[in-house]
Amino acid sequence: MHEEELMKEFDLFRISEGRFRISLTTTCNARCWFCHNEGSVPPVQIDGKNGLRHKMHTCSTEEYITLVETLIDLGISRLYFTGGEPLISPKLEPILDSIPLHGKDQFKVILATNGVLLKKKLDSLKSKHIDKLKISLHAFSDESMWNIEKISSVDEVKASIVQAKQIFPEIEINTLLMPENQHENMDIIQFVRDLQIDIEILELVWTDYNRPTYTEKRISTYDLAKDLIHQGGREYINKSGIGVNLKMIDFENCSVRLMDNSLGSSYVGTCQMCPVKSSCVEGFWSIRVDPEGFAQPCLLRSDLRIDLKPLIREPKKLKEFIPLWIGSFMKGVEFSGTGSKERIR
Repeated sequence: MHEEELMKEFDLFRISEGRFRISLTTTCNARCWFCHNEGSVPPVQIDGKNGLRHKMHTCSTEEYITLVETLIDLGISRLYFTGGEPLISPKLEPILDSIPLHGKDQFKVILATNGVLLKKKLDSLKSKHIDKLKISLHAFSDESMWNIEKISSVDEVKASIVQAKQIFPEIEINTLLMPENQHENMDIIQFVRDLQIDIEILELVWTDYNRPTYTEKRISTYDLAKDLIHQGGREYINKSGIGVNLKMIDFENCSVRLMDNSLGSSYVGTCQMCPVKSSCVEGFWSIRVDPEGFAQPCLLRSDLRIDLKPLIREPKKLKEFIPLWIGSFMKGVEFSGTGSKERIR
């Protein structure tokens, strides 16, 4: 396979808003039952004392900065900073400080947070070049929040969302539809409609981490979409970019984006012969980088993980490697470039 062909595939990833999700820590102040920790292997575990056991955090701040600078140079249009809870990481602010002023036509910096610590961090974050805050709001009462996340601070999160709306260019709420919050989803949606901000409502995605509860916990967004249309929402399907297609319900001042497994997703070359494709509903849309410096293109295939740390120490090789690796995954061919795979441990 000629490198030119792989570069064309990588260019498709770029212009289709393919993204990198960079996890800064596996540490979190919540314990959401559905969390896959961005595919970190193994996932966070709860010990006998109900405390959390975390992975070693081996990427330094400087290594993260090198990675981010390389991705910007390569033209990656979406850079997500996630966790765990990224606001816990002392590395977050120095990394954000390294990101230059930029236009949205160049790239977007998105910070994903559960919002619990947001109020304390707003003053320091408002000076950073953050284009979008993606805030999880899975509950509208402390009782439901405890059942889902094992914390009770929903009023603080809602207040932080109101404050953040005045500071950041774009705010989006993220909600997973599940039995524990099904009775409160209209309250959450009305809250964001009143604030005139968008919300994305997700269906549970099958992974090895939620295998025991997936069947009983997954709820379709179909009935919710019908209710929103009945309220006057205008429906259409968003098929742009890479990843799962979304059902959009637009109101006058906000949009409700609904994941719907029946709408299909974008699959690439490697997906076609994937042994777990029948369980996959998201398709290929993102590269996830965990705190140890491993990157993987799929939550369901830990055997596809690549160790980027040796390359991060040689930025020129990293810049050469990433496009060809992504291109080969999209094309469905083996790539024998520098980089090491780590099998499931």
